[in-house]
Amino acid sequence: MDHRIQELSPVPLKLFWHENKTTYLSIRKDKGHLSVRIHRLFYDAPTPVLQAVIDFALKKSAASRAIIKQMAHLHFSQIHVKGESLTPEGEVYNLQEIYDRLLSIAPISDVSIGWSNRARKGKFRFITFGTFDKHCRQIRINPLLDDKDVPLYFLEFIVYHEMVHALCPTTIDSKGRCSVHTAEFKAKEREFPQYAQAKEWEKTSLNFFKKRKSHGRP
Repeated sequence: MDHRIQELSPVPLKLFWHENKTTYLSIRKDKGHLSVRIHRLFYDAPTPVLQAVIDFALKKSAASRAIIKQMAHLHFSQIHVKGESLTPEGEVYNLQEIYDRLLSIAPISDVSIGWSNRARKGKFRFITFGTFDKHCRQIRINPLLDDKDVPLYFLEFIVYHEMVHALCPTTIDSKGRCSVHTAEFKAKEREFPQYAQAKEWEKTSLNFFKKRKSHGRP
């Protein structure tokens, strides 16, 4: 609220609240005061976030900028947009069938799932097995996992992991720190029946896919 952010500022503020989705904070130093145009997403923000806004307005500090960006990310990640068309049926595995089975332990709604259509390029330094897009409520799974030699339990774990992202969204704490894998997330993730086995296979997965690539296999 206006009075909270005003009280945090050592100089007078002129506040202008808006809902512009491209520029959520702009500052102009005028004689004797600061003019601050600020997105309404900050209206009920925790006090440390409002303090970061003030610190950034006065000093342009990198730490304050990071907190502000985290808060904006948290807000805009809740906005749903239309996603791309996804194909859940692969050559080996059907993601929709896996997803439907896992709903009993990760009950979510309004989420679609399919294989990512982004081709793998370059060297294997790391692999992103799956993603959950908060904006359009879509889970996309790396097509490398559509392979008969990839254990079904590991693919199920990756799908489950992304479903847990939908259940346990990113949070920002009272100090303005952003957390993707919260304590709640980690506890829920461990409920997967073959959690230990899946994590063990994950440790060898990079070498597994490197070897397949060296042998000319997809």
